[in-house]
Amino acid sequence: MLLTEEKVYQVADVIPYIYQLKEEFEKSRLVQYMQQETTPVEERLNFAPYFAYFANSFSDLSAYIIPYENPDTDLKKKINQHTKEDMCHNGLFLQDMQLFEEKFHDFTFTKCLEFLWDEKIKHSRILSFGITKLTYLASEPSLRYCLIRIIEELGNTFFQISHKCKIGERESKYFGHIHLGYEPGHLHVEDEKLFESQKLTSEQYELAKQIVRECFTLFFNMMEEIYERTLERKFC
Repeated sequence: MLLTEEKVYQVADVIPYIYQLKEEFEKSRLVQYMQQETTPVEERLNFAPYFAYFANSFSDLSAYIIPYENPDTDLKKKINQHTKEDMCHNGLFLQDMQLFEEKFHDFTFTKCLEFLWDEKIKHSRILSFGITKLTYLASEPSLRYCLIRIIEELGNTFFQISHKCKIGERESKYFGHIHLGYEPGHLHVEDEKLFESQKLTSEQYELAKQIVRECFTLFFNMMEEIYERTLERKFC
């Protein structure tokens, strides 16, 4: 009886699937909304406060969850190098929120907490916990690279559109050119081919696709939910 030789994949084989999901992400209603000519450019980022939980929790994810505690290989060190860059992006968001101060004048601390943990924006919180779960599934650097790559590709897609919009008369720090420059769609490391050339078993390949698909769904659900809140025009 002949044994069938198991097919060996590379991380590079997962990248086309990531690009496919990236195209699906472009169809999210929030991304489409930012391109609507019927909405003034100055009003297309009025949803920005709904990013509060995600923008700040992602800094924690980049500081405490996604990096390896004991980076004992070159690949792990490169991943930690990347996450160190992503830790500080919430500072840009906080600068943007100063532009909304007039609309926050009646926000007591209690109302702020109610806003952040409102059932109507639960997917921004679910996303953070979901990425935590996926990080532990992606224990191997090759798999964790796939998780980070889908996050970076989706971020690049979003900021390629959002940087053309404004908060009133001002350019956004978080949604504008500055943050776009930090989201090239790949890791902030040299020689990314080192990751893409890593071998994957059939089981690892399927797990990698599962991880990127679940991560995509988490982000897509948040985008759709924020779009629904945008229609309420709370911060216009």
